Amino acid sequence: MKKNDNRKYHNVMACVQLALASVVLVFTLASCETASNQEVSTESVIQKAGTVQLYHATETEVEPDDDRYQLVQPDNLPAAVEEVIENMTIDPGLEIERFSLDEEKNISLIINIHGSVTEETILLNQAAIVKSLEGLNGGKVAITLQDEDGEIVQQGTYTDASFYYYKED
Repeated sequence: MKKNDNRKYHNVMACVQLALASVVLVFTLASCETASNQEVSTESVIQKAGTVQLYHATETEVEPDDDRYQLVQPDNLPAAVEEVIENMTIDPGLEIERFSLDEEKNISLIINIHGSVTEETILLNQAAIVKSLEGLNGGKVAITLQDEDGEIVQQGTYTDASFYYYKED
């Protein structure tokens, strides 16, 4: 080979290697984008499927129900809140009388207390209610507790972060 031909050969090979590196880079970027899209689409599928994890209070903690609850109307927040409320397990001494929603998707609940219910039972049930309703991607949850005479006992606005969960070892 002549010197000039040798340079052309090396230039062509350099271009081929650069082209191959570009193709590999494009495929790598495309596969990363596809993987990240798959993560997002998996979450979207779960949200579109309209399932919510319901929680209930035990004597000492808040636990998830065995199965996720399938909403009938996942795109209708008032209907979804009503479904969650109707399907949650709360202490028999507590009764959710009514709820309302504001324009920022904040949920307000009126809960009646019947009989003698301990502070710990009330707190654990509030935590279970808030944790269940947070699965709807609404706003904050305002809870008003009333006694049997309709007198307000307690009011507060909560998110799941409002409650501290601990486990005894």
